[in-house]
Amino acid sequence: MTEKIAEKIVIRPPQQQDMPAMQSLWRSAFPEDRDGAFVPWYFTHRFRADRAWLLLAEGRLAAMAYAPDVTMQINGRKIALPYVQGVATAEEFRRRGYCRRLLSHMKRKLAEMGYPVWLLKPFKAEFYQPLGFRFFAYLRRYNLDFNECFLQPPEGAFHLVHYLNPPAAAHDAAQIYAGWLRRFPVRARRSEADFRLLLTDHMADRGMTLIAYRNKTPLAYALYTTTADGVFLRELAYTSGRAGQAILSRLAADYREDTPKCVAIMPDNPTLCRLLPETNAGWQVLPFAMCAPLTAAGRECYNLIMNSPAYFYEYF
Repeated sequence: MTEKIAEKIVIRPPQQQDMPAMQSLWRSAFPEDRDGAFVPWYFTHRFRADRAWLLLAEGRLAAMAYAPDVTMQINGRKIALPYVQGVATAEEFRRRGYCRRLLSHMKRKLAEMGYPVWLLKPFKAEFYQPLGFRFFAYLRRYNLDFNECFLQPPEGAFHLVHYLNPPAAAHDAAQIYAGWLRRFPVRARRSEADFRLLLTDHMADRGMTLIAYRNKTPLAYALYTTTADGVFLRELAYTSGRAGQAILSRLAADYREDTPKCVAIMPDNPTLCRLLPETNAGWQVLPFAMCAPLTAAGRECYNLIMNSPAYFYEYF
């Protein structure tokens, strides 16, 4: 289980006494998580030590990485794949190649477990390309004019609710999602308990939840965060296209403040993007996530992921 790469350099899984140092490194490496309850929540409820590796130099934590499973539905089949996250190097140990060594070790271990592919969202694509990672998932960024006709309130008496406590929306979100699957049966099924966990994670990421109702029936939801770059739609599902447009209208109105423009960033997914009028909106496609082969051949790996209706975004 422990690999000695060179004198005073050790790679091993974390132990209980490593948790404070790992949380400290996470906060220093990811400023967006520096304050608030996310880090202790994550390490208490989501973290699994058997899917993490540490690199210790001179007995101190120098680098770490984590690779929990995400379940993707590809060509009608569920596949569990490792999603690499929490990749960080302590400031005093940077530019020594430790992180690359750690990822190379992880690649061997994950291949021994039989996984065909591993996935990640890169902080810098050129860092991961030498390990065989290539982009397979993209986002679409829209620069929307608030005065466009589709952003006007749609016909129908929609009632939109912002949930300050997103887990409280689990029941209604699950109901919407079940209707969404009847329209587009390519995603993995979820229970109400699955939604409670997802929405707890979303809240810990400072995310917000908006649900559209008509006659007390939930018809659409949006999981989103507002950033300096715009409104990032983590997930959008609807049983009524007009309800989906109502949500986009509300988000645009809330975001624009003193400008007639709204920026919406969402998965580059034909099902979702068709709610937006591409001919009237300025938009660009942005790289989002990368994959690389483990036990699968390179061409098989990239074809498996890139040419399949894999809804990768909803699991993050």
